[in-house]
Amino acid sequence: MEVFAGGVRQSDSFFMEFVATIDELMGAETVSPPLRHQALQLAIVFMCGVNQLSPGAYFLRLDLFPSICTLIKSPETRSFTFEAVALLSILANFHKSDSANLNIYLQRIRDVDDRDLMWNICWATSSALDAATKAYQDISDDSPPTLLASFGTFMTSLRPDRALSSTPIDTPRELFKNQPIEASLILLPIFEFLQHNGIFASVLLESLSSFTVPKSSFPPPIPLKLLSFSSYLLTHATSLSSPRATAYANLALHILLNLAENEDISLALSQPCGYDIRLCRQRLPVLPLVPPPRPPLCALLDCCILWLRHNLHKKLEVNLYITCISVCSRIIWFLQKERVRLEYHWQELWASVLGLLDFLSGKFDNPGTSRSVEILVQETLYLLGLAVRKAELILPSPQSLHEFIYELVRTSSILKKQKAVLISVSVPQAQKRTPATSHGAQENLARILKVVDFYEQQIGKSGSRTVREAMRVISREIERDGVHGIWDGQDSFYPLHHGEDVGGCIRYISTDALSLMPSP
Repeated sequence: MEVFAGGVRQSDSFFMEFVATIDELMGAETVSPPLRHQALQLAIVFMCGVNQLSPGAYFLRLDLFPSICTLIKSPETRSFTFEAVALLSILANFHKSDSANLNIYLQRIRDVDDRDLMWNICWATSSALDAATKAYQDISDDSPPTLLASFGTFMTSLRPDRALSSTPIDTPRELFKNQPIEASLILLPIFEFLQHNGIFASVLLESLSSFTVPKSSFPPPIPLKLLSFSSYLLTHATSLSSPRATAYANLALHILLNLAENEDISLALSQPCGYDIRLCRQRLPVLPLVPPPRPPLCALLDCCILWLRHNLHKKLEVNLYITCISVCSRIIWFLQKERVRLEYHWQELWASVLGLLDFLSGKFDNPGTSRSVEILVQETLYLLGLAVRKAELILPSPQSLHEFIYELVRTSSILKKQKAVLISVSVPQAQKRTPATSHGAQENLARILKVVDFYEQQIGKSGSRTVREAMRVISREIERDGVHGIWDGQDSFYPLHHGEDVGGCIRYISTDALSLMPSP
């Protein structure tokens, strides 16, 4: 205030005049586009420079939303849409956690119903997501192998100078230390509009509904590009312990949760799509390749698997894992509600979820986060319990059902360890978050183990010694009596909607936005 206004006494008049001038320049269509662009960039530099400090509050005293909308919709300034929505999301997140009800920009995002505005935002989002995804792909070419490429690789390996050479199996993690690129900040406005504005969700739905057959002249809709980019972001997020990448991963997971919680969008995503959504294959083990047509909902589950697989570290991002498990639970809830049998490599999901429980039971030793760990165990057991109860409704074939039950039996020791985990991380009842079923986590686990114990006993009685023999026993029992021990639950209830816990990303968004501004 001393530097800009010459003192605190003059700050109000100076900063209000400063904000009013920016508002007038951005919104005046008679002003030249370059000057309007400079006013927009000045606003971004100021807000990102002060971050959450008090001078930023002056931009909340005057409503700049109409001026920002004019920039986005005017043909002469449409190319500035990326920066305009970045400014809008930064303004909407000013002291969001403690004064959200007083933030006029959040209210504007909730109330706006201008579909042309939202289509322009989607246009800017599309270009930003393309650039952010390509930045990962340029580091390591993970394009699916073709027959010709595979043959070429085989012939190259036969060369004398290559036959004994050692080739890296996994791309070095250090190569991804600067990812994601700054254009990834587009995730914040997407999250804000998807979280708060039903019209925006309907625009995304409309883009999905119109994309029945891929056309070379039309780019894929935003939800499909979000899935592709999220797969790269979630694969590499914590590999270098980068708080910035983790913050972006948190944003991506909350966007996926919002997509999963919107039943209309989930229904559209559950329909086969001819577009081949390219997912990250830069770290082992890679996901199975499935040719289109394939429902995009499968790619959404694949993103969750990538997070579950590649981010298990001693310093576990527990809250992000809770969000990821919630996405999976919401999808399974949707599938059983709509009676959709999804053709999917379910074994990959079950193995990842059970791998998480194994990690929690054997390697997690930070008592300071016991409350969040208990919630994570609760949510994960709820996911497995829901899957057991509804498996016959969501799995595509009897074979996939038998494989699911066998996987639970095979990993019964992991499930049994959860009793000790729940005891060791238990907190007072008043501090617990009620799990999504009517039963506590202990009772939910006991019911799962009851199912597992039954099939273990049947396999033991039969004297089975191989996987094939054990599967034959499980198949015979299920085909005769259905899944044993299925219990009733609250079928009118669906997993709780989680809060907007993305506040930690704003300082990284501000830094990235500043880095995109022209140097003085």
